[in-house]
Amino acid sequence: MALIVDKTRYHVISTAERENESAEAAVDFETAVSATGYGLFNVLLLMAAIPAGWTTVFDTSTTAFIMPSAECELDLSLFRKGLLAASTYAGMICIAVVWGFIADHIGRKYLLLFGLISDTLCNVFGSAAQSYYVYLSFKFTSGIIVGGPFAILMTYIAEFHGERHRSRVLMWTGSLFALGNVAVPALSRAVLPRTWSFSLFNNSLIFDAWRIFLLICALPPFLGFVAMWSFPESPKFLMTKGRSEEALKVFRRMYSMNTGKPEDDYPVKILRIENVAKLQTPLEPANRSSRDGLRRSFYRMKFLFPTPYIFPLFTINVIIFASMTGMHVMKSWLPQLIVILNNFDPKESDDSPIVPTICEKLNVQAIEAFGAQAALALGNRTETCITMIVSTTVYTNATIIAASAVTGSFLVGAIVNKVGKKSILLVSLVSGGSCYLGLSFSPSTTIFLVLCSAIIALTGISTNAITSMIIEVVPTSLRATAVSVTLMTGRFGALTGNLLFPILLNVSCDAPFYYIGGFLTLCFVLAIFLSKYSGKLP
Repeated sequence: MALIVDKTRYHVISTAERENESAEAAVDFETAVSATGYGLFNVLLLMAAIPAGWTTVFDTSTTAFIMPSAECELDLSLFRKGLLAASTYAGMICIAVVWGFIADHIGRKYLLLFGLISDTLCNVFGSAAQSYYVYLSFKFTSGIIVGGPFAILMTYIAEFHGERHRSRVLMWTGSLFALGNVAVPALSRAVLPRTWSFSLFNNSLIFDAWRIFLLICALPPFLGFVAMWSFPESPKFLMTKGRSEEALKVFRRMYSMNTGKPEDDYPVKILRIENVAKLQTPLEPANRSSRDGLRRSFYRMKFLFPTPYIFPLFTINVIIFASMTGMHVMKSWLPQLIVILNNFDPKESDDSPIVPTICEKLNVQAIEAFGAQAALALGNRTETCITMIVSTTVYTNATIIAASAVTGSFLVGAIVNKVGKKSILLVSLVSGGSCYLGLSFSPSTTIFLVLCSAIIALTGISTNAITSMIIEVVPTSLRATAVSVTLMTGRFGALTGNLLFPILLNVSCDAPFYYIGGFLTLCFVLAIFLSKYSGKLP
């Protein structure tokens, strides 16, 4: 009997020892992903993410380049153009919070794939739209679809990299995505000046150059969909859902592709299940049901508004509102402004010793009168519409401006650690505001375009700088919520800016430039006081 007891005791002890050994062998996510190394898998993932990342850039930029060409077919007034430019941002704002909630429940990959293929269809159907309101609805829907997957894409990429490589990879990812700002005007330069056309359904649907351009712009989301299809679900997401075996298969695949060794050689055998509960704020309800998920997203926001955070967060949101207003208004309206300047009648100033100012050239009524005469001479007048003359220099100048702005952002990124985010923010705000205020006094079109290039670069730099400063204002547990709120504020700035610009331009040429320039200058003053709240707060 004692022997049996002893054997029983021995069996119990050995089982406990094995459980302890298994617990010690189990590793967390950071250890597991670091063991996969860095190699072919990571490079292929980055390459596949490029067309997916360009999707947002294309969706928010293509409208700016087709507006001069589609003016007659879609019956575009100045305000309608502004509404069209703002529609994508309106869609992004409407469902921004919901996307994050959905991604945390069904996964990153499949939601990303759904967004990419849905956006492809929106672009294809939008290119065939025969009326302004139909095209407007497709652009709004496209904004709803693409607003979430872009943020999901950055999270998806980050969750395949260890702490050692994550920051560098995300920096390169952002840089490659920024090249999409150059790809759009370059593509418009290659397509829009052409006389290409084809018809469908017995000439009931005619695709001319600007519609073909929109069709081609459906390629980035489609290529992103095809490229991302072969990649697995995020291992981080799988671990948080308790699907450790699936996550282990992903890590083994990564290890094999990066090292060239068999998957069985992967050193990690057991994964430690992520403890999701510790990510909750102390007062957050512990209920993890999907029914309450969206409610929790809004619940977290109230923790952003106690006394220590309210002023710095208010300042950050005002600054990003102004920065994204300045950047996206200029990006959306630059091609149209160049067309108006190119259509200015030089005969109006021949008898005057004073060189006409930019605002005299941007006189809407004068341009319309001249456009009518030019259109009659060239045979471009229809019964109700005048087709403005769009020179190839419009797209060439836009491409050069976009390339110079992206180059400037890269150069600033190289010196940010030496100079500091605060200094870069202050310089970019005051310089961007000064450039906007100086647009009205530009002595020539060339200087006007140089200032526009500087504005796009400087407001982009200030947007990146203020977004990165959020980590100095709020604690880690609230950081993701703070970033979501801030980006929503910035998109709202882009929306209101595009709606106000044509209204103010009709009132006075100076009005939109003074409004945005003065706003950026005010933000410069606010940013000076932001330093008092930088660092760790109680």
